[in-house]
Amino acid sequence: MFKVNKGIDRPPEVLGIRGMDFIYYLAGAAVGLLLVTCVLMFLFGIPAKIAFGGYILVLLVLYTLFARLSQQYGERGINKQRGRKQQPGVVLVRDSAVYRQLRKTTARRA
Repeated sequence: MFKVNKGIDRPPEVLGIRGMDFIYYLAGAAVGLLLVTCVLMFLFGIPAKIAFGGYILVLLVLYTLFARLSQQYGERGINKQRGRKQQPGVVLVRDSAVYRQLRKTTARRA
């Protein structure tokens, strides 16, 4: 079995993938891909060897992608990237009332 718990204050690491977000995404991708493979087999009549060969091939590609992302961005890399996308690129202020309010709040603190 794989050694998951590596000690206190250390993130879980499974097969070189650090952080629970990456592990959850890889597990969800594996389950979703398995469902797609079953649909291809039963609805379209693709042979099992070809369907599961494609399943393993795509799963290996996803594993290498997630392992590379995990190594590059660290344990919480997915959340950091998602947070950067949600931040506005430019903040437009068209009224000087914002600056007056800011001046009032800083004057009260001093």
